Amino acid sequence: MQAGSGEVAPAISPDGRWLAYQSNESGRFELYVTAFPGGGAKWQVSTDGGIAGKWRRDGKELFFLDGGGTLMVADVDTSGNAPQFGVPRPLFHVEPNLNGPYDVTADGKRFLVNSWSQKESGQPATLVLNWPAELKK
Repeated sequence: MQAGSGEVAPAISPDGRWLAYQSNESGRFELYVTAFPGGGAKWQVSTDGGIAGKWRRDGKELFFLDGGGTLMVADVDTSGNAPQFGVPRPLFHVEPNLNGPYDVTADGKRFLVNSWSQKESGQPATLVLNWPAELKK
């Protein structure tokens, strides 16, 4: 990691040897991987922006969000001294106003995405205050 750049959102690989993180050292956030602990050499995984990296439980895939709101995946081989990454490929688009994190199941086949839509449903919301008192009536 480089001092002075915005390096955030660390994710340690399942085997504990690698750290994925996002850094804006290039002028926009990209996803990088470095050795853990200790750092040293680093490898850029994303090619068009990258945030919120998450490892598949077996460490064979790395998921992240690109700059356009697409959930991406890159194949990973960490069997050697240096990780090898496949070309990132898109999985699906996420609402452009992503509102928080996502998570992936251990097998990398299902996702939970926290997003919102700005479309109005037309349904009013009702807030009931002091509802226990209403139950006593």
